[in-house]
Amino acid sequence: MKAGPFVPDTADSMRISMAGDDCSLHFDLNKLTPKQQADHLANQVLTGMLQLALMYIAKPDDEVNLYQQFDQSPWRDAFDRYLSMFARMDLLPNGPAQMRFHPVDQYYKSVAQGPLTQSLECLYMTSGSNKVLHQSEAALAVSQDLNSKIHFAEHAPAAGLPVPATLVTNKAALAEDAEEVSTFLGKYKLPLMLKTLGLAGARNVTVINSIDEASDYLSEYPDDAPLILQQRLSSNDYVEMTVDLSVTPDDIKITNVRKILFAEGLWVGNLLGAGVALTQAQETALLEVGEYARDHLFVDLLDADQAYNLGIDYFIRAPQADNTLPPVIITEINARWTGGLFPAELVRRLGIRDQSVVAFIDLCPVAEFETYLNFLEANLYSASGDSSWSIAPMGFSPLPQDLEGFSQLYVWQIVIGDFEAFKASRYAQLDSAVLPTAPIISIDIT
Repeated sequence: MKAGPFVPDTADSMRISMAGDDCSLHFDLNKLTPKQQADHLANQVLTGMLQLALMYIAKPDDEVNLYQQFDQSPWRDAFDRYLSMFARMDLLPNGPAQMRFHPVDQYYKSVAQGPLTQSLECLYMTSGSNKVLHQSEAALAVSQDLNSKIHFAEHAPAAGLPVPATLVTNKAALAEDAEEVSTFLGKYKLPLMLKTLGLAGARNVTVINSIDEASDYLSEYPDDAPLILQQRLSSNDYVEMTVDLSVTPDDIKITNVRKILFAEGLWVGNLLGAGVALTQAQETALLEVGEYARDHLFVDLLDADQAYNLGIDYFIRAPQADNTLPPVIITEINARWTGGLFPAELVRRLGIRDQSVVAFIDLCPVAEFETYLNFLEANLYSASGDSSWSIAPMGFSPLPQDLEGFSQLYVWQIVIGDFEAFKASRYAQLDSAVLPTAPIISIDIT
């Protein structure tokens, strides 16, 4: 059985299984620090949204594996309403994919016990937690390298890829103010980026303004824990972007491009559609990153007609910046599906080309979820609609979290068209606790 992060439009039938795999890529899940354990659980919760979004991505002969909560009260009704909305947007023209439901804490073991009639195992990424499905130490080793910020920092310069100034070191050297650390600090000054191995969604990336801050951040890590210090790129000079590539042994294609959206320093989503595009120079640089991944054995186990997904995080020089600065800087690669791939696929399948699209993750109190669903249905995207804005849901996580005094659900959606008009409608029609992140999202492309 071939396994890996196959691109969404793979023709062969697939068993698709995704359940928060980032932490087990580098760590034993039975030996996590308290912070790592909390981050891993949070990642599992967020993955519920991805699982539901798979229902508009998967083909009817694919199997999608979901958390069992989606099939239980009270979430099954909401799950069915999402499928109905996907169908209203013509995203399920041939009916939904096959569905199977599994306990969160035994997800992959439960998946492996079911019958397998598909041709491929499609994973979010090849990791330790899903080894029962891919059963390949070689594929795991390649995934560990290509999804490692540290491995990329060590090997990208030799491949001629434009990357920020970076020092690969460890916690002990940082604490002892080793000569190489002092030299780097003297040259590039604080604040700097500190990156470790670990989780997705920037949970292993932080800005440090002092070595004491770095020591506090690393307090749970062992002294030999590897890390990188990296030059922090100014938001006045650069715009942070991300892109997905489809990589085969014989071909590399760019499938989508997105601007990364932040709110209060955290990744919340992406800007897609009108105004987000690549120049020829940027496209050339990104295709070279695909070549780098291919040179590092990314697709060694694939046939020529199958493709893996590869995500790239990069910065482009802002229009107002000094034109002597590098036009493109690559910060990391992700040999897996990316969070932004799901809205990009939705936009592609809806055929949206001439409008801006904001995809974002937000919160909804459980007590307001029914109102939120009604809001989605009343403003649902239609290709023939004449409203200045509309909304297309992607998913929700059926694992409520106690946050800010409420039992809350994570919800994921894209807004098509006038985002400011959407904000006004949100204020008028929803409680202020619903979608609290939306008002602070900025979509300025420059």
